[in-house]
Amino acid sequence: MRRRINAFAVCAAIAAITGIWAPTASAATGDSHGRLLDTVGVAAARPAVPATVPLPAASGEKCTPAPAKTNFCVRTDPSAFRGGGQVSVLDGATCAVTGPVEMRYQRFGSCLKTAVTGTLVNDKGVPIGTGTLSMVHSITLSATSSAFEEQTTVTLSNVTGQVTQVAVSLAASCTSGCVATKSSPWTGAKVLSRGQSASGTINYSETLAKGAVDNTRTKYNAFITVPNATPVQPNASWDGVTDIRCDNAVGNFAGCVYPGARPDFEVSLNLYGAAAVTYYWAQIALPDGWGSDTPLRRLASDSLADANRRSTCDSTFVPFPDELVVDDSCDEYPFAKTYEGGTPGGLCADIVPLLEDGQWQIYEANPNKPVTGTEKCVRGHVPLAENEGAGGELGRFTQAQRVLDLDPYSVTLVD
Repeated sequence: MRRRINAFAVCAAIAAITGIWAPTASAATGDSHGRLLDTVGVAAARPAVPATVPLPAASGEKCTPAPAKTNFCVRTDPSAFRGGGQVSVLDGATCAVTGPVEMRYQRFGSCLKTAVTGTLVNDKGVPIGTGTLSMVHSITLSATSSAFEEQTTVTLSNVTGQVTQVAVSLAASCTSGCVATKSSPWTGAKVLSRGQSASGTINYSETLAKGAVDNTRTKYNAFITVPNATPVQPNASWDGVTDIRCDNAVGNFAGCVYPGARPDFEVSLNLYGAAAVTYYWAQIALPDGWGSDTPLRRLASDSLADANRRSTCDSTFVPFPDELVVDDSCDEYPFAKTYEGGTPGGLCADIVPLLEDGQWQIYEANPNKPVTGTEKCVRGHVPLAENEGAGGELGRFTQAQRVLDLDPYSVTLVD
């Protein structure tokens, strides 16, 4: 993200040989840079990026023996999924949501609501009562542990006819390298009357070698019947709607995320000033909208990132004297540590963000290299401390959000 050129005396030589403008002692007067391009304020926070994930298919109806030669036939009900067709990615996943069946998730948590309906059928095949169970699964993931927890609540939300109570037990599992270390939220079968609930905790864990990445999905088998009738096999089953990814490839600890929830790198204007303004200006002024309209993708390789930085912040970047930009450095965007970085510097827009009368003004850095607004990258003239500070923040963000190689992410300017 940075390249500091210390030998200011080189600038005059470059100018003499190539004709490229070089800053002079008149820099403090304001005429050493080019025209004013824009004035920047803090952008409003963008909403979470929506995502569509596969929807659960309806399970076949299953019947289990019930007293007096009747059958209790159970069907999971994904009708609300089919009606909406989407599962929401939210900034704040919560199970305090309306609607009988839905799924919401964020980077480190999810809420899945589903419903199971049982019909009591007599020996002539005539329905004589129903019971509807509402199932809520709330999963909390950790950035620093590959063990995670689920809170499960089952409520008998409605009964009709000769069904007055329903007995339910539940067993959870997970796919791939994941293990349900506590698979049942409660012991045995819970007998519920209308309006009553049963709640408990399910625990999962993954053991991951250093560098390993694993995708898993939760699965559920329920034993549901009327009292005094015990099903011989699970008669309702459903899966978690989207994958959980656990890895031991970022930082010092393993952890898990919902990879479909794109993380957002928030860059503070108060902390990182000209660096933050440089990134935001590129988003609103250049055609690709990196980090806004188009996500950036993390490049994990330090050697490739160094090559990207050298390509963008090459010898054509000429620093300003301290009178204009204190300890000037080249801050590139898209970042060198992205697959979108590395465009040769001669093809970038060169700008100098200056805080003037309480507003950030974006100037063309070199009047001999006009900014066209069609460039694929930007090079900001940024104080080295702000450049390095924003780079350190990017590294912390990568670990905190478990951003792996090729993972997409957004960038947002905040106060």
